Amino acid sequence: MYRYETKGSLPRRALQLAKRQSSIAMALATASAAPFRVGQTEVFIPNIRIAFIRGRSPHEARFQVPLWFSKLDLRDYLWHAYQVEILGVRSYVKQSRVQAGKPGDIRPAVRRWHRPKAKKFMTVSLVHPFVWPERPEDHKEWNRKEVQAGDIETRKWQESMGSMSDAMVNEERRERMKEQAKALLEGKVKWKARDESLRFNTSFARGQ
Repeated sequence: MYRYETKGSLPRRALQLAKRQSSIAMALATASAAPFRVGQTEVFIPNIRIAFIRGRSPHEARFQVPLWFSKLDLRDYLWHAYQVEILGVRSYVKQSRVQAGKPGDIRPAVRRWHRPKAKKFMTVSLVHPFVWPERPEDHKEWNRKEVQAGDIETRKWQESMGSMSDAMVNEERRERMKEQAKALLEGKVKWKARDESLRFNTSFARGQ
């Protein structure tokens, strides 16, 4: 005997079949309503990543797509996913600058060069204009100040642990030493040793 998990009066497999048939019917209706000939390749679990880049013109939309992505792929994707009709597509591949070392190296090797992976961009002409919403002025909901402060601290820590940490100058310590030296020269404060050993070493250095 086979055991099915039921929901109401229909078994689970029947529900899955009904959902699949309804999705196929919706896809066929969308394809038949398209003003152009769509592709026949069915994609059920897409693993592509398409980035919508903010632009200035409301009549154009710019995307960053995979290198293997074609103009027809983007046209079908926009139609099936968002019911967006376009008039044309322009694409270009932006080459990355040559960098030293290999990808992922912490310290780039000398006289070894590589070119990072190129990036592909596509710009489509929209039938109906699209206006981006205004940028939010209040960023309290996203904790922007805390995130920026954390990024600054992380960057400082990475620089202090890097190969050039010995050449770094602590500006705060420099200012404190400058103020202390100025106060000593003006006679506002008197220098005192921290402990007896330091006082002895200072006296010995002065020849007393």
